[in-house]
Amino acid sequence: MKNKNWVREKGDISLITALTLAIFVTALIALLLNLPIEQSYFTRRNQARDQVLYATQIGIKSILTTARYYLKEEIGKLKVSEITEDRMRNILSSSNPNFINTIQFIYTNTAQVDPTTIYSLNSYSFTLSAYSASVRGGVTDYITYTYNYTIVCTGRKVNFSPAVTLTVTVTGKIEGVLRRENFARFALFTDLHQMADGSTVWFTDRTRFYGPVHTNGEFAFAYTPQFFDIVTSSAATAMFYNRGRTVRLSADRNPPNDVPFFAQGFIRGASKIDLPPTTYTQLYAALSYFPGDVFPTYSPTYSIIRSYLGLPVNNNPPPDGVYTITIANGGGIYVKGDASIEFGKDSSGRAVYTIAQGNNTYVFTIDSENNKTYVKIGNNTIVINKVPNGVIYVDGNITSIKGLIQKDQRLSVIAANTITITNNLVYEDDPRNNPNAINVLGLLAQNGNIWIDTKNPDGTPLRDPNIHGVLMAPNGVVQVMNYNTRSPAGDVHLLGGIISKRYGAFGTFTTDRNGNPVPKTGYGRDFWYDYRMRTGYAPPYFPTTNRTIQEGNPQTQRWVTIDSWVESWR
Repeated sequence: MKNKNWVREKGDISLITALTLAIFVTALIALLLNLPIEQSYFTRRNQARDQVLYATQIGIKSILTTARYYLKEEIGKLKVSEITEDRMRNILSSSNPNFINTIQFIYTNTAQVDPTTIYSLNSYSFTLSAYSASVRGGVTDYITYTYNYTIVCTGRKVNFSPAVTLTVTVTGKIEGVLRRENFARFALFTDLHQMADGSTVWFTDRTRFYGPVHTNGEFAFAYTPQFFDIVTSSAATAMFYNRGRTVRLSADRNPPNDVPFFAQGFIRGASKIDLPPTTYTQLYAALSYFPGDVFPTYSPTYSIIRSYLGLPVNNNPPPDGVYTITIANGGGIYVKGDASIEFGKDSSGRAVYTIAQGNNTYVFTIDSENNKTYVKIGNNTIVINKVPNGVIYVDGNITSIKGLIQKDQRLSVIAANTITITNNLVYEDDPRNNPNAINVLGLLAQNGNIWIDTKNPDGTPLRDPNIHGVLMAPNGVVQVMNYNTRSPAGDVHLLGGIISKRYGAFGTFTTDRNGNPVPKTGYGRDFWYDYRMRTGYAPPYFPTTNRTIQEGNPQTQRWVTIDSWVESWR
C-alpha cells in the first residue's frame, strides 16, 4: 500500500514539474518578445551586418566595373592588329599607372557608402591567363582573352560597438572576344535611309533582317517588320506609319498599329558611322605588297601608280589595260579602263578569272597549291610565281560581273565608278551549308552605283537571280536597273549584305482584291545574312569602320564571372 502511494506521489510530482516547466517556457517566450531594448539591439546588429555586406559588395563591384570599363576604353583606341598579348597584359597591370589611378579615383569617390559605413580595398590583381588570335583564310578573325582576378575588400561600420567588420576574398574571370568591325558585318547599312529621290523607305511586315542593321539617318516602320540582330540609328526618333497618319516618336513601337520585333534591341541616338571617303587602301593593296599592311596615307597620284606598274613616271594616266606586274609585286590585279569580269574554275578545280578590257581578254588561272598564276593573253601564256592577294581594282566601270567564286577564293572587287551584276554570282561552297567556308566576295563601287541587271542570253530578265557577296556603294545605291519598267521576274536572292549611301529600289508592287502584294515590275527581295560576317570574317581589305567590336564569352555572353566568394566576419 505504501509502494502504491509512493508511485502515485511520484507521478504527481512529475506532472507538477511538467506544468511548472511549461509555465516557465511560456513566461520566457513572453519575456523575449517583450524586451524592446534587447530586441532593438539585435535589429540594429542585423541591419549593420546588411549595410557592411552591401558596402563590401560595392567595393568589389567598383573594381570590376572600373576594370571592365577601362579595358573597353583602351581596347577601343586600338586596331585589332595592335592588340598584342603584351599590350593586353599591360592594360590591367599593377604597373600601369593610368589603371591604378583610375581605380584610386573611383575608390575615393565611393568608399563612404553611407555616413556610418565604409569599405577599403585590401588588394586586387588582374592576370592575363589566356590570349589567342584566330586566323582563317589568311586574316585574323578575332582575339579571345581571359584575365583571372583576385580582390580582397573589407567593409565596416564606423563608431559601432561591438565592431561589425566583413572581409571578402573573391576570385573569378574577365573574358571576351575582340573583333575589328568591318562594314561587311552589316546586313544593311545606309547613310541616309531614303530612296535616291528622297522618298521614305518603310520597313513593313514583309521585312526580315538576320544581321546588324544601321542607319546614320532615321528608320521608318510599318506594321510588324522583324529584326533578329541589333538595330541602331543615329536619329533620336523613328517614323511610324500609323495606318497612313505618320507619326514621329522617340520609341521603338507605336502600338497597336506598328509593333516591330527587335530580338536584340533598337538603339536610337547611336554614334554616326562614317562611310569611307576613298578607296586608297584597296588601290594600294592591288598595286603591291606593303609590310604589315601599313599603306601610305597620301593620295595615289598617277605618277605613283605608274611607278608601281613599271611605267615611265609622269602625271599622265596609265594606258588602258590589265596589269599583271602587280601580282609579282605581291599585290592584286590593277585594271585601267572599263572592264568585264567573269569568275569560274577549270577542270582541275582551280580558280579562273576572265577579265576583258578593250579588245583584250586576260584569263587568270590561280594555282594556289603551287603558288603560281597563269595568265593567258590571246595565244600567249605567262607564269607568275605568286598568286594575287584577292584585290581586283578597276579604275573605271565594271560593265559586267558574274560567275562562280571558287571555294578557296577570298576576293574584293573595286570599281572607281559603277559595277553592274549581269548574271548569277555565287559561291562554290555555300556558307549556309558549311559555316567554315573560305570563299567570300566583296563588291565596292566607290563613286557610283551597284546595278543589278541580270539577264538571260536573249536579253530577257533572269528569273530569281542568286547573288552571293557584300555589296557596297558608299556614294550611291545598290539598285535593280530599270526597276520600275522591267518585267517582274521573281526575287533577288542575296546572300550577304548591302552598304550604301541611300536605299536602292528593286521593284514595284500592286495589290490584289484581298490586299495581298502582287509583283508589278522588277524583283522582290530575299535577303540571307552570311553569319561568317558576324564573327569578323570579311573580304580582303574591305573597308572597316575604325571601331573594335568587343563581346563577352562566346558561350555565355558574360564579361565577368565569379568563381569563389569567401566571407570572414569579425
